[in-house]
Amino acid sequence: MSPTVEVAISTETAKYAPDSPQWQREVAALHTELHRETGAVTMESTPVPGTKGTAVDVILALGTSGALVATVEIVRSWLGRDKTRTITATWTDEDGKERRFTLTGENIDQQSLTALSESIGRMIEGR
Repeated sequence: MSPTVEVAISTETAKYAPDSPQWQREVAALHTELHRETGAVTMESTPVPGTKGTAVDVILALGTSGALVATVEIVRSWLGRDKTRTITATWTDEDGKERRFTLTGENIDQQSLTALSESIGRMIEGR
């Protein structure tokens, strides 16, 4: 059985306040799509200082290369819909080191997506 890698995904935008109903709908749509395509989503909410809302981090439990590929494509597509969107992914690599990268809709960086895919892919495959 392949090991499961937990990846925390957090979202931000320059367009809306964190407690904006429109932003919350957009983030909920991302969560729904990730859950539908990977089946491995849990959510953690934390209060946002100075607002009435909470920030919701998505925790993905990626255990197959198919789930990883789906996640990368969903993230790329979601960011591409609005250049003000930002996604930060955080995970612990195979050496126990916390890894993090941030992508925005303005600079969807193939190199960062490749680094995420390769690091997590090695862990899933047990290499």
